[in-house]
Amino acid sequence: MPITMKMKSAAASEHHARLLLSAWNSGDLRRLQDTLTHSAISGEPAGWPLTGEDERERLEMLVTIADAMRNWLRRGGIAPTEDLQVSVKLLRHLAGIESLWREKRGLGRGN
Repeated sequence: MPITMKMKSAAASEHHARLLLSAWNSGDLRRLQDTLTHSAISGEPAGWPLTGEDERERLEMLVTIADAMRNWLRRGGIAPTEDLQVSVKLLRHLAGIESLWREKRGLGRGN
């Protein structure tokens, strides 16, 4: 008899954050622009999946981050450094990357 494992699927906000973070990390501006243009990251709540308040808040933050990146692209890569750093840090958080990094770091220390 095969063993099946039930995997927790990522929330919509985490999925979109990972897509956007991957495009950002690639350094490919065309890919970033395409991701921002063709993804479901928009300010329109009607297109968002029906979820709880926490997920809705995460999606709202993701929209704000996407807007900051769109503005950065429109300005030819010129934007206040602090704004962009905060956006990328929040994006990593929404993508679940920082918690994974911390877990790996903790495991590496023998914790």
